[in-house]
Amino acid sequence: MMRHALWFTVFTVSLVVCPKTALTAPDLSGTWDLEMRFAPSIISAGTCTFRQDHEMLTGTCGGNVDRFRVTHGEVIGNQVSWQLEVTQDGSAGLMRFAGELDRDGTTISGSLAIEGGADGTFTMKKKS
Repeated sequence: MMRHALWFTVFTVSLVVCPKTALTAPDLSGTWDLEMRFAPSIISAGTCTFRQDHEMLTGTCGGNVDRFRVTHGEVIGNQVSWQLEVTQDGSAGLMRFAGELDRDGTTISGSLAIEGGADGTFTMKKKS
């Protein structure tokens, strides 16, 4: 009888020490298809490859030729943000993304801003 009481105590302590959010935290690691939309009807596509370590998000985003390093990437709950330092055609710029992960963990949707340029929206679908 004592053995069962000890097991129950250990199990109860484990539930208190490991909060539910730690068990259900999203992991964005993997490859994502990215679609960006700018007014009036400009669409640009690419791919992002993320690696998540707790709340920190790293990786790269870009098209077939250009890849840009993710900086200041963060995941808090289902809120995701990151930025890219982009250089194209000799011009440097900063792109900021802020989005929300859906309940299934397969789609991120949100807004993006290009420093000194256009703002838009984006949608990402997880490939792997």
